[in-house]
Amino acid sequence: MGLVSKIAGAVIKRLPAHGKDRAEEFLLPLRDFERLTMPRESALTIVCDDGETKDLEIVEVLEKHGVAGVFAVSPALIGRPGFLGYDELRRIRAAGHEIAFHGTTHDPFTGFSGPEALTQAMDEGLARMAAEGLGSPTTLIYPFGRHNRWVRQAVAARFDCAFTTWFGLNEASANRFAIRRIPFGAYTGKLPGTEPWYLGLLDRSAAGACWPTLMLHPAAEGHTSAHNALLGRLIDHARQRGVAVRSIAAHRAATGPALATASGAPA
Repeated sequence: MGLVSKIAGAVIKRLPAHGKDRAEEFLLPLRDFERLTMPRESALTIVCDDGETKDLEIVEVLEKHGVAGVFAVSPALIGRPGFLGYDELRRIRAAGHEIAFHGTTHDPFTGFSGPEALTQAMDEGLARMAAEGLGSPTTLIYPFGRHNRWVRQAVAARFDCAFTTWFGLNEASANRFAIRRIPFGAYTGKLPGTEPWYLGLLDRSAAGACWPTLMLHPAAEGHTSAHNALLGRLIDHARQRGVAVRSIAAHRAATGPALATASGAPA
């Protein structure tokens, strides 16, 4: 480890947990397997977290506009009151939407004791999803957005890419296992969150090499039917501006080697 990395490591250790995760990803260099160059063709991706029954409203919006989205689920929550069941998820998948992995128990990955414990938990959840007809998800959505350097290395052996809750448009390049998202509806915090603001992001993406990914929690307070209507207008605007609307797996497949597989094995 070089002097700069040692100094960064010492600073990082003094920060609170979430700040530590973010500083680590920002200050330390990307490893080869984390490097991701955005393809020239931009795409808008819509991701719903948690797999709650309210997600069905988003399915309706997406299918009305003829596009596919991503629905991130945790096996331990599937079928609980307020959450989608396996039959509903199988129908969503059969309709062309992507089912992503959101952790087996929805616990933050940074809370596991280490890579072995995390890998065991992931494998249990993935096996359950496969046995229930949901295939083998290749996309990971981190529970609570939490990840750090050892977590990213551990998940790279199981997934093609992973998304955090950290804000970003994903322009030109990104960390393949810490791809940013943009809150929509609930949890927008200090973001303007207005229709012109979101339209502006799509206009910016139309220049190319961008991957704006909206993060939705339809069951959370703050997400309304007005947001569902706005989502439809954003989909229409993206298409008018030449920005494809795709699931994560579909964007990887459509844009060739740049997004198809990780660029190198974890080291």
